[in-house]
Amino acid sequence: MAGVDIATLLNEHSIDLASYSEVSIESGRAPITLSIWEAEQDAAPTVVFVPGTMTHPLFYSPFLDAVSRHGYHVVGVHPLSHGRSPRVVRRFTLDDMIGNVRDAVGYACARFPGAVGLMGSSQGGVLTLLAAGGEHRIRAAFPHNVLFTPLRESLSVTRFPNALGVVYPVIRRIIAVAGRVMPGLQVPMSFYLDVNKVFSEREWRDEFYRDPLGRTAYPVSFLSSLFATDMSVLVDGSITCPVVAFVSTGDPLFTLGYSRLVYERLVAPQKRLIELPADHHLILNEKAERVTPTILAALDDYLR
Repeated sequence: MAGVDIATLLNEHSIDLASYSEVSIESGRAPITLSIWEAEQDAAPTVVFVPGTMTHPLFYSPFLDAVSRHGYHVVGVHPLSHGRSPRVVRRFTLDDMIGNVRDAVGYACARFPGAVGLMGSSQGGVLTLLAAGGEHRIRAAFPHNVLFTPLRESLSVTRFPNALGVVYPVIRRIIAVAGRVMPGLQVPMSFYLDVNKVFSEREWRDEFYRDPLGRTAYPVSFLSSLFATDMSVLVDGSITCPVVAFVSTGDPLFTLGYSRLVYERLVAPQKRLIELPADHHLILNEKAERVTPTILAALDDYLR
């Protein structure tokens, strides 16, 4: 990517396209914005896409444009107070975002007649599975990365030492208390994630921090909810559609070992783990050309 203006690259695959538009919908405590990439055929299936930590669908424009050109409508979710959604709520939780995803699914089902799939990357993959629980309107769920916080091995995703796993229940309680005592305190991503594991290429890291639509911090209320939210839907049979999970074999953040551990516990009518040959976490950005054909084939298998 050296020498490439990534901001221009993203615009060329989204806001500069005739097939691209945005809508605002009511969702919970505040309106949210949806990015729409329309396919040529109105009856085409739809992919509802959930972005990763602190970012928005436009950050994934080349990948989402490729999905649309392959014959899918794409509905990208700008969660509450993220991206192009109005920043009117400072203290939000994971449950707020789960509601945003479900409202986006509702919009997609009302606007487009074809099958609807739900896909998310990183934190968006976590939201994809949580929103899929009890959700009967989607044909299949496609999380890139899976997380099950009751597992003490989940510490491996954070920047906290794995050795603290022996006191993981105590850590979760401390985080819950912090969410009640100082919910509005803003903490940067680097507080709980190793930025060097999130980004493998400097160009994408720089773009993330330059992005005027991106967030640079989350309220403690959100971090607390991330560890406190009931994730039993992943293991109790609440997910009633097929799940196709993606992980890169050398992901330094959501490691292959951890991903397999969560996948083994996941309960769904059908499930499939696709291991993509890459040593990056942000594969939909940094390795999009390599992984997109495999992902498109999986979408075709379940949505067409």
